[in-house]
Amino acid sequence: MQTPHRLVSALLFLVALLLILLVPVAVALAQKPVKAEILPLFDKVPAPPAAPNCNLQRPAGFAALEKQLAQLGQAIGSARTAEQARDEKAYQQLGQQAQAAGMDKMTDQQKLAYMQQHGAGMPGYNAQAVNLAQQMQDPAFQAKLAKMSDQEKAAYMQKMMAAPGSTQQRMVSDPAFQAAQAEFMQQMKNPAFSKAWQQKSEAEQDAYMQQLMRKHGLDENRMKAIAGNQPKAAPLAPLVATPALEAMSKLSGTVAEEASNPDAFRRLHEQLQADLEAVKLDQQAHPLKQAREGDCRGQELNYQQQRQYMKRRLDLMTRYMGQLSTAWAAHKSVLKNRVTPFHTELAKIHYGDDIKRAEEKNVIASLAGGQQLMLQEVSQLMGYSDVLYDLNQEYCELKKAYDKPFQCELATCFPAAARVMLADGREVAISRVRPGDEVLGYNAATGQTVKTRVTRLDIHDERKYELVQLTVGAPAIYAGLTTPAAPATDATELLLTPNHPVLTADGQALRADELRPSDDLLRLAVAGVETTHLADRQPAGSTGIVYNLRTETGNYFVSGVLVGSK
Repeated sequence: MQTPHRLVSALLFLVALLLILLVPVAVALAQKPVKAEILPLFDKVPAPPAAPNCNLQRPAGFAALEKQLAQLGQAIGSARTAEQARDEKAYQQLGQQAQAAGMDKMTDQQKLAYMQQHGAGMPGYNAQAVNLAQQMQDPAFQAKLAKMSDQEKAAYMQKMMAAPGSTQQRMVSDPAFQAAQAEFMQQMKNPAFSKAWQQKSEAEQDAYMQQLMRKHGLDENRMKAIAGNQPKAAPLAPLVATPALEAMSKLSGTVAEEASNPDAFRRLHEQLQADLEAVKLDQQAHPLKQAREGDCRGQELNYQQQRQYMKRRLDLMTRYMGQLSTAWAAHKSVLKNRVTPFHTELAKIHYGDDIKRAEEKNVIASLAGGQQLMLQEVSQLMGYSDVLYDLNQEYCELKKAYDKPFQCELATCFPAAARVMLADGREVAISRVRPGDEVLGYNAATGQTVKTRVTRLDIHDERKYELVQLTVGAPAIYAGLTTPAAPATDATELLLTPNHPVLTADGQALRADELRPSDDLLRLAVAGVETTHLADRQPAGSTGIVYNLRTETGNYFVSGVLVGSK
């Protein structure tokens, strides 16, 4: 049996081409163009930097222009002629009536019957389409369709929906139309194409369909021949002038072609990303050699290697930024020249509600779609400029890292006898702790102590390591504070290297030799942890071997005080 998905695929070409292009109707929710000077907006787009400039700020003009484009888009999207407004209201009323009638609980057959009874007088109503939909509920009809190919199904259903002897019926029988239809249906089987199609605007879809038909020989002359002798229509002015329609068609066609043929700016930006990715892959292929804390020579070699790759990225950004800026300026000229004919012709058109002729009503939405395309072109230019400002910011952040001088990471450790709190509440010397052991850590998000696993034990014995002794929690600390003193607690003494990080209550990791009496430290207490302060700091000699733990939480307790695991 034919699945709904395949039936939709078979009808899609019909809906997109036959009903929109060949059977123009006054669509109830159609838009109308609005009076707006869109062309000058291109000159409001902030010009991008042509070279890296770390003093450059993102212009406020981006936000202002983005807001203006959104307002214009909303104005066009909500603009209605008096007749369109009446049609929209009629559809809303029909929807409310259908909801009140319980349409959501109806079967498909009942819904179709309801539409036949109540929707026949609505704008755009297609009796043949409704009749065909009813037939598709019949199992015998479904079995008949199941024996057809996708192309045969589409051709059959299109003929069923076209009035006998009509131009539409002759059109769907034309080999060129059938060839275009077959190609489109084949493309829709590609998920990527189908997804991209759904994201296109109505104007972009129309432009693509016209391009596809011309490809298969179904040009304007061929369509006129199929239509046969028709009564000569009066000029469409003043509301809709033929030059405006022609300019809009050319604009939408060019936009559709560009979607599959990237412009110079996009090609350059894609090449930059490819070159940066190549540098990244090269860097990954040459990993840094392990350099322990205190191994200043090894750390400096790694530092120089990292700077080499940073320099390559900086050079690429500098070179491409100039090229991209030039491409942006050229693309701006292309876009302005592209939209100018339509903008000029549209300015000549009357925008009132006194639309009398059907020919005028049928193309109002197309002209509004052309205005939306113009807004899209301005947005594209703004997006390209934004790309360069982002690139400039990325450059400056990388340059800051590149300019950072080398600083050897010395060992941050404790002497062998330092007491580490295990997860079970016992204290042991740090020299006895091994990877895989569970020690007591701290979760800053919850403010609670937690079990944490030791992932690594660092032992350094390359030289003599200076030590400092911190006295934490003694009454003397409060003498220098301007705030009222808290009750004194027993002092805790902690021996460690001067550069080892001690964690504070506000999440900082401060070196032991940089702690101040006003810093809130965390210490184990009966009810979990409590805040305390530094009372004293004194040199404590040196030792020839020191230890440090790496834990899953990044912290652990030594002599009851919370310290970092680095």
